Amino acid sequence: FILIGCAPSSAIAPYGKDTYILSVDAAWGGYSPGQLQVRAAQEASAFCTGQGKVSRVRYLTGVGTYGWETTSSSMIFSCIYESDPENTIPEFRIEADAVIEVKP
Repeated sequence: FILIGCAPSSAIAPYGKDTYILSVDAAWGGYSPGQLQVRAAQEASAFCTGQGKVSRVRYLTGVGTYGWETTSSSMIFSCIYESDPENTIPEFRIEADAVIEVKP
């Protein structure tokens, strides 16, 4: 019995003042976008904890089809102090992939 797969790879890069972008990718569809979003959140949290701060998600996305293609998740986040007024329950909006314009 042989199991072949690719572990997710990730990278964090500066993206503005106290703000970072994190990308997590998994080849061969071994992870769902949702699983990669969880991993991204865990990595962002660990990164900010290392600075004595907490993570605040600014933007989160995931693409790909589990089991069929490369899946990925991208997150933009900031590291803020726990006492920061921005440290609240995040409000997320789902944005449309397409906009349909109806003309009279």
